[in-house]
Amino acid sequence: MSSPATEQFGAIPARPSSTALSALYAWTSTLDHKKIGILYLWTALAFFAIGGVEAMLIRLQLSFANNSLLAPETYNQIFTMHGATMIFLVVMPVLIGIANYFIPLMIGARDMAFPRLNAMGYWPCHLGACCSTSVFSPEERPPLGLAMRH
Repeated sequence: MSSPATEQFGAIPARPSSTALSALYAWTSTLDHKKIGILYLWTALAFFAIGGVEAMLIRLQLSFANNSLLAPETYNQIFTMHGATMIFLVVMPVLIGIANYFIPLMIGARDMAFPRLNAMGYWPCHLGACCSTSVFSPEERPPLGLAMRH
């Protein structure tokens, strides 16, 4: 006999049998606020490394006078991407991850109010971050820099 949930929503998909796939499935489909907070923190760490590479390119360009490592337009683009990466893809996910992890524990709640919505909030953030940093050609980067020009 099937349960009311099975009749209403259909069959529940089977979990993968491999241990690695099972662990990956558990992390990607979790509703636990602590695991979602950890996912945000790992994402922030990955983008912190990307922001570090951008910072190293900036520092290499500024290491000595008349350096031609980066063209002026490319330097402005890297500078802009570094600022956006560090603010929107590192600082914001760190704050959200810490809040996701600790606030339910601090107020004594068992979980977040809407755990599925909380879990779904991570994936658009992650997808948007990957899309915004996946520009490789100079034509696709932001055309202006944060540095003001006349």
